[in-house]
Amino acid sequence: MAIDTHNHPPAAILYRMMPLPYHAPPKANSTALHSNMAERTDEIWKTSALAAVYLEGVRGAIPLAGEQLDVMLRLIVACGRPIKRFLDLGCGDGVLSSAILGSHPEAQGVLVDFSAPMLDAAARRFADQLASVRFVNADYALPSWTASVADYGPYDAIVSGYSIHHQPDARKREIYREIFGLLGAGGVFVHVEHVAPGSAWAAAISDELFVDHLHRSHREKSREDVARTYYRRPDKAANILAPVELQCQWLREIGFAHVDCYLKIFELAVFGGRRPSPSSLPE
Repeated sequence: MAIDTHNHPPAAILYRMMPLPYHAPPKANSTALHSNMAERTDEIWKTSALAAVYLEGVRGAIPLAGEQLDVMLRLIVACGRPIKRFLDLGCGDGVLSSAILGSHPEAQGVLVDFSAPMLDAAARRFADQLASVRFVNADYALPSWTASVADYGPYDAIVSGYSIHHQPDARKREIYREIFGLLGAGGVFVHVEHVAPGSAWAAAISDELFVDHLHRSHREKSREDVARTYYRRPDKAANILAPVELQCQWLREIGFAHVDCYLKIFELAVFGGRRPSPSSLPE
């Protein structure tokens, strides 16, 4: 299944993702980061300045971006059911939703984000498709977010791109359980995400790859300048990475079926699973 990268530019999903230099995965008590709203690190994504930097200034740099979208769409199609309703969690400017609607124009999407600048960008993207989308300003760091979207469900597909990694591990697990509860029987969850590297060696290779891709998109700058900006970017403290293997284990424990990491290159992964239907799902 080919993806029209002209209508869905791959780097548009970069707004949430520039990988960090390697650090060990957070301890289980990382929930303390959200024990006080003043201590949260993800609030930076509410600023117009940072949203503009990522939505307008960084394009065409994400490795295997087109392949990630292709895998997402293949997983949705493979469910073998009409996609009537889908949820895009941490939607940013709506690139994942745009890809879904491009393949399933009859679908209705609910796009959730807590950043007003990101939702504004999504509204501009869908200016000619407003009948197909609904925008919800909700903070999924708080369990109450589900009340704002539950009435539009159950969902045939729930997707998320480079967003949930801003939450502490304990909250990630809760979000996955909440997603499971919002899916209809047989529905699919596809997570395009920034995950923890397995070692400092792998992290260094990942960083080099990403800087190379950034430099290709910014030939007017030296590679040294691109690398300097990459390592000093203001959002890096907001990343809380977890290994993809561990996150797949959480999904299985919650009850997802067909859990797998469907695509991975260094710190970038596409993983997820399906909510079982009353009849057994095909193997």
